[in-house]
Amino acid sequence: MTISTQATDRLPFQPSADVRAQLKLWLATIDALLVAIESTALQVRSIGDRAHGALYGVSDTPGAGGGAPLRGGVFAQLLALKQEVSEWPRRVSRLTSTGLVLGRVGAGYRLHTTKAAFQSRSRAERSRQKLHQESARRLYELSVRHGGAFLKLGQMLSARPDLLPDVYVRELSKLQDAAPPVRYRDIERVLEREYGRPLAEVFASFEPKPVAAASIGQVHRATLHDGRTVAVKVQRPNIAALVSLDMELLEVFVRALAEGLPPLDFDTIIRETRAMVTAELDYTREASLTAQLSSYFAGDAHIHVPKVVSELSTPRVLVTEFMPGEKITNVLDRLLEAREAGDPAAQAGLTQLLSRVLEAYARQVLQVGVFQADPHPGNLLADAAGNLTVLDFGCAKQLDGTQRADLLALLRGVVMRDVDGMAAAMDAMGFRTRSGTRQGLRALAESALSQMALVKGEGGDFCSQMEMLSRVAEFGRHLENDPIEKLPEAFVMLGRVFGTLSGLFVHYRPDVAATASVLPVVFAALLETRAAA
Repeated sequence: MTISTQATDRLPFQPSADVRAQLKLWLATIDALLVAIESTALQVRSIGDRAHGALYGVSDTPGAGGGAPLRGGVFAQLLALKQEVSEWPRRVSRLTSTGLVLGRVGAGYRLHTTKAAFQSRSRAERSRQKLHQESARRLYELSVRHGGAFLKLGQMLSARPDLLPDVYVRELSKLQDAAPPVRYRDIERVLEREYGRPLAEVFASFEPKPVAAASIGQVHRATLHDGRTVAVKVQRPNIAALVSLDMELLEVFVRALAEGLPPLDFDTIIRETRAMVTAELDYTREASLTAQLSSYFAGDAHIHVPKVVSELSTPRVLVTEFMPGEKITNVLDRLLEAREAGDPAAQAGLTQLLSRVLEAYARQVLQVGVFQADPHPGNLLADAAGNLTVLDFGCAKQLDGTQRADLLALLRGVVMRDVDGMAAAMDAMGFRTRSGTRQGLRALAESALSQMALVKGEGGDFCSQMEMLSRVAEFGRHLENDPIEKLPEAFVMLGRVFGTLSGLFVHYRPDVAATASVLPVVFAALLETRAAA
């Protein structure tokens, strides 16, 4: 009897394409973890080589000239190496725990794809929403547990409804106030190292309890010897190294897990995140932008940006005048309660304050060309007279002359209801549709104008218009014929700003008219542009 060898050449179990994809995903996760561990091990070996060089006066580091004397004292070098070695266990712990969480999230989405093939559409959708909720919770807990760049990333993504489902935005929004404070003695060490002298020689008094704590730094109130009250923003100890590690881990794992995650432009997300977080570490840049906007608003009686105390500011410490006021939502909540209780003056006060918020951002964007890109309530203060203070320019965007001109052209098209003008401006700004033609941009412009007109009649309710415009990216992706696939970086940042501001406007419902608050700034900027030309 002849026995066929065909059956014996096959495995007893042939995994399906979905199973193979899941195996591939987990292998990619393991590979990413091994790459990160390998990188850490190589750094440890490098530390050993450098310690040998410090003790014997030679270096085996490539490019150091093999055997060349090392600069600096042996003791100082060994102390620096000791610090690096002490960070190694935390690095390994950090990369393994974050890797497992990210891997679990990615695998969950890939497994959902397989399960959905055997479920009804309604059940698959319910399962997907549950997965979004669980994954968002895991990312929230990861950000809170590890802080650093992961916390900053979660805070940034909480303002990006164009990138993430609403459940992610709601869960990650809780991260805005999640940064734990750094111990005072650690802050004191950073300050004395930066100034090179005891803290008492720099400040007449310094409050140990921070006024605010964020993912990159925290703020303390202090008094100078000349009597001025100042806000001292201090970077967290070792935050630069921690952010660098987090960004490396994030990039490795996101690229490894990209196939199992929802389809997004991961390259752009990683690039923008790295650039934004790195910029927030540069207090010298922040001091310069703060000083620029402080000077611009210096003559305004109602909108303020604190002055910089440049002689006490360093790359890791930013000192500004301490501004009076409280978180804007505290003031708005009181006005809202008074309005609901029947106080006729409350609505006027609420409208006045939010009108100043809108004016402040319109002037930053259109006239200065620098705008604060993180307008969460903790960065906006209001005083008893309804005056506004804008804080924290670590997350800020600069617009060059061409970008401002293109944005003005877009706004002019909106005001004039000029669809072709809007499409041309969007093309110049860098909007791109799937087809790569301007016709898709024209369709987006027509749809946006139509939606604005449909919101409570022609002209529309201004609060709802702001909400709609803040979601233009999400709106553009759902155009059936030719969806928007690329947004200019400046517009992404503007979307974040107006997404946050629209939440305030929709919740508190001020009587704000676009013509009264924005058009004067638009026309003034147009006149300035023409005069400069």
